[in-house]
Amino acid sequence: MLNREEQVLPELKNLDDISLLELLCKTDNNEVYDEFVNRFYSDVLEQCKIKCKSRNIDLHIGQQIAHETFERVRKYKSFNKSKLSAKNQRKAILGWLYRFLIRLFYDYHNSQKNKEVQINSYFDDLAEYAENINVENLAFKRDLAVIIYNKLNKKEKDVVLTDLEYKRGQLYLPDDVSETLAKKLGVKKDTIRKIRQRAINKIKLALDEINQ
Repeated sequence: MLNREEQVLPELKNLDDISLLELLCKTDNNEVYDEFVNRFYSDVLEQCKIKCKSRNIDLHIGQQIAHETFERVRKYKSFNKSKLSAKNQRKAILGWLYRFLIRLFYDYHNSQKNKEVQINSYFDDLAEYAENINVENLAFKRDLAVIIYNKLNKKEKDVVLTDLEYKRGQLYLPDDVSETLAKKLGVKKDTIRKIRQRAINKIKLALDEINQ
């Protein structure tokens, strides 16, 4: 026998997107939730895939975040249509959902950062080399670093310095850092990886020359 809520439940397929979301925020009915997820999941998942690709994150993390995005909608029921700016209902709701999504990626980024995984920088090999020959004077390490650093061109120096500043305890630079660096150097974001690899090759070559 249907309970009272199910008896008064409107025909979900006929509801517009905003009415459906407002209903979701008033009820815990699974049919309402499933209908909302069916309408928006593919777009949310696609946005998660894009962010995973840009941040070099495994796709399964994006799938988890897509799922968690809808779970947060159901949990917090915080939708307020008066705060929507876009005239198109679907675009407005997707923009609202993306705010949950962005926050979840931010939380994931912080959780990985807090694990404090030690990631060697390009100059850690230099420190190891200095230790192997029992050099106690830090000035010696500094001089070697300067010699190697000066083998890089300006763009390579900027990329290396940014990496050294941000990449302690994390594998990848945050998106906003990469985008800012790309604008500063006047290159595309994807070009940063090429510049970084070129700088790494030069540093490795210089270390090899020192060790010979």
